[in-house]
Amino acid sequence: MQKNFVAFFLFLILFGAIPVSCDIICLDTCGCGNNPPPPSFTIKDFEASDFLVGQTFNPDFYYPKEDLYKLIEVSDYEFLSQAENPIRGTGLVQVATACSPAPNKSSESITIIKITAKKQIGISLGKDISIGSDISGYFLVSNYPSNSSETISEYLKGKPKIYLGDGLFLKWNSPLVENQELVFDLEIGLSNGKDFVFENEKMKLLK
Repeated sequence: MQKNFVAFFLFLILFGAIPVSCDIICLDTCGCGNNPPPPSFTIKDFEASDFLVGQTFNPDFYYPKEDLYKLIEVSDYEFLSQAENPIRGTGLVQVATACSPAPNKSSESITIIKITAKKQIGISLGKDISIGSDISGYFLVSNYPSNSSETISEYLKGKPKIYLGDGLFLKWNSPLVENQELVFDLEIGLSNGKDFVFENEKMKLLK
């Protein structure tokens, strides 16, 4: 009885009815050494939105600067190739793997993140940021709120690329003298020369 069960189990594995890890079949990492890389994509457009940690966003409310983000996401893209991850095996014996494919990555890197004030901002008594000023240095950026943030200048040094499904989470990182509505233009530039500008973006922040 036990032999029949083992034989039936092996039959299911060989014909792909039960997925198995690559380590069992070929003693290699997931992909078994020959899987093609996931296709890269070119970015055609971005979109900007407001992201609030743990709450439903209301454009009429003011929020702590630690909780409110300006989120930039890829809204339109095009794959540069149509690489596929084939089911491994030959003839009738095809082995399905249980490995997760690597995420798709943009072919372009981000070269510019520039934020320009469209409204005066009071950051301390007697010190204001004037309209038209570059305020990029007052923001931090990360690819997800739970991940550690860094200054925009440090982020750009790594010639970052975008993974499909990720975004740019931008948050204000300076004291304010009072509750204020930030109004700014946001420019995103890519290594292929494309620029995307979002005008009059707003963030309402508590002091």
